[in-house]
Amino acid sequence: RLLEWYDDPKLMDYLFGLGQMKLIGKPGSENGGESWFYTHEPANEAHWVDPSERWIFSKIAFIDYGYFYDSDNTWYYVEPGPLRIKIPLRYIGNHLDDRGYEFDERRRIIKHVTEYFLNEFVPADNEMMEIVGSYDKPYGEITSQILDSEYPDHELYDHYRRLYEAMDDWVVVKTDDENENITRIIMKKNQGEKRIETIDWE
Repeated sequence: RLLEWYDDPKLMDYLFGLGQMKLIGKPGSENGGESWFYTHEPANEAHWVDPSERWIFSKIAFIDYGYFYDSDNTWYYVEPGPLRIKIPLRYIGNHLDDRGYEFDERRRIIKHVTEYFLNEFVPADNEMMEIVGSYDKPYGEITSQILDSEYPDHELYDHYRRLYEAMDDWVVVKTDDENENITRIIMKKNQGEKRIETIDWE
């Protein structure tokens, strides 16, 4: 619905002007003429406004996923686990399973991102490797424990918190123009109060 009906800045202004929604319908459906399935169902609340993308999951517990329209006029899918993985929504739409669900691809991306973190991001940073040295086990054993887990991002968060907290908890996934292939993973170290939004990450 978002990609088909609201992939345009002007339509975004209209959509957000309607307030929070229980169901997003077709543009103009609040005026009638559509079945209930294609008609807006308002929640009768204004949108929450926060100063940073980091607050996207702060108001409601146990969120399965988020949709994020960024200032580059692009819809993103955001994985809400310990790693907030920001993925172009069109990529997700191009990688649904036979039932129309994204969860298999999401698990593959989480594994891919965690592998990148452990195999490339951490070894390239001296501070990260100092943290690795503070654990009482070889790095190969650490990486195997994390990557062999069914939920590697949670394994990292639960058992190697200092390593996790040394990085920004958001990750950006870049894709090719056709949104068929992942071309790049962007991570940053924990930036503290000087953190910049992911739209400005290089």
